[in-house]
Amino acid sequence: MLKCIQYFAYLLGVDPSCISLIIALLLILGIVKCIYPWQPKWKAEEINKEDGSKVTKYYYLDK
Repeated sequence: MLKCIQYFAYLLGVDPSCISLIIALLLILGIVKCIYPWQPKWKAEEINKEDGSKVTKYYYLDK
């Protein structure tokens, strides 16, 4: 697999360590996202009134 990364890096004309660093950071990001999943706490709803104005209501999501 590392050979494929090196070939791909040479094809792009960059240093193979840059590609390896990007892959490692993406792996760490995936692990952190699994441990601390993001969930929205607020919801916004936009309502158009008859006179043409817009009203935005914000709701807190209970979970």
